[in-house]
Amino acid sequence: MSAALAPASQAEPSPGPATVDIARFALSGTVPPEVVEQAVPLLLDTIGVMVAGGAEEQVRRLAASLPVLSGAGGVASLWSEARYRDDDAALLFGMASHILDYDDVSMLAVCHPSVPIVSALLAGLDGAETSGRAFIEAFAVGTEVLIRLGQVMGFRHYDLGFHATATLGTIGATAALARLRGLDEARTRHALAIAASHASGVRANFGSMVKSLHVGIAAANAVRAVRLAVAGIEGAAEPIEGPVGFLHAFSGGATTAWTPGLSLGQPFAIRDPGFEQKRYPCCYMLHKTIEGTLALRRETGLDLAAVASVRVDVAKGGTSALIHPYPKSGLNALFSAPYAISAALADGRIDLASFTDEAVLRPHIQRRLTDVTVVESDKAPAQGSDVGGAPVTVTIFPANGAPVSRTVTASPGSLADPITPEQLRAKWLDCLRRARPDLPSETATALFDEGTRMPESPGVARWIENIAGAISKQK
Repeated sequence: MSAALAPASQAEPSPGPATVDIARFALSGTVPPEVVEQAVPLLLDTIGVMVAGGAEEQVRRLAASLPVLSGAGGVASLWSEARYRDDDAALLFGMASHILDYDDVSMLAVCHPSVPIVSALLAGLDGAETSGRAFIEAFAVGTEVLIRLGQVMGFRHYDLGFHATATLGTIGATAALARLRGLDEARTRHALAIAASHASGVRANFGSMVKSLHVGIAAANAVRAVRLAVAGIEGAAEPIEGPVGFLHAFSGGATTAWTPGLSLGQPFAIRDPGFEQKRYPCCYMLHKTIEGTLALRRETGLDLAAVASVRVDVAKGGTSALIHPYPKSGLNALFSAPYAISAALADGRIDLASFTDEAVLRPHIQRRLTDVTVVESDKAPAQGSDVGGAPVTVTIFPANGAPVSRTVTASPGSLADPITPEQLRAKWLDCLRRARPDLPSETATALFDEGTRMPESPGVARWIENIAGAISKQK
């Protein structure tokens, strides 16, 4: 859909190289067929998780706070007959997509790359007949901008306390939406400038409702940034680079310019190294720990009652997100290594049911949290990928007998240990039934199959409408 643009100023300042490169890539970067192919399961995963999240009480509270539009205008909800202003819809989609912490990850930037991009794009469809290929290409360029921007700043950005999904997501979602809406280069640069001043989110809110709200804020801010740029609001020529730009501010002064030799789309991060799709609905920093713990339980038969203590050895920075060692709610437990290990040993599984308040507050689980120790190595990481790629070793000390250990090196859900098509389909069914428990399997399966044909679809909005109809209108 092309946007009606306000007249640009006659004297446009010369943009800096990072800003102009991002804008040009966003609008005209070539998305090769193999990237389109790799993007489809990521989009299915993200939209499935988003649908599931809409059933959560926290998301329903947000929906109740948003003004509902009358008539046929605005953006339709996925869970009800309500329609919202586009930025409010992006806010709702974003929170829903991340509330379960079941969405994909990129450790290159220590972020969740897909959810802010998809949330903004769904809100930006606005009933237009956007082809599946156009939607996928906008998604691909948006996630690429997000991840490479984080890669330029390194782990320093995350270590300072920023929630990278929120900060980088605002910029990436703006780039994606600029492509979807057909902006020109000048308006895209202005939208990026506006987005750079909107970007926000701190890790202190991990384990609370605000953590998932960050994704919605990023998507909504992208919608607003593009809207304002189209209206003629103009920003700085160099919002990304320079001594007072985005890179400097969000890296604590560690960098002011794009990394030499790092080119957008060469290759796309979607393709190499790929994203990590989650098998477990919790912080990705826990996934290797969970894999190791469950493997040891299967191999030895040791359950929580038979274990005296557990030690986990991780890379330096590996506990940075795990700020709730002694959780008192399901949201807290998403960021708790002692809980993940205790629950895995007690139940022999980690799934959506593991992170209810009731499951977390079980007395026999709460009593054992202090028996888990997580130890970081001494070597500081330069990149988020150094943390994500580092091995994790779980050592169980039984009440009787010798200790047993398991080291997990491949990141679960990564290209080295991918989620299989069968697992993705099962996750989709589980997620849609989270939103509507009585949804027939054949309906959910048909929607999944329709999504796999997205690259050939003449109008992706119809698929989204079919999902919403299955979830909301037939209840």
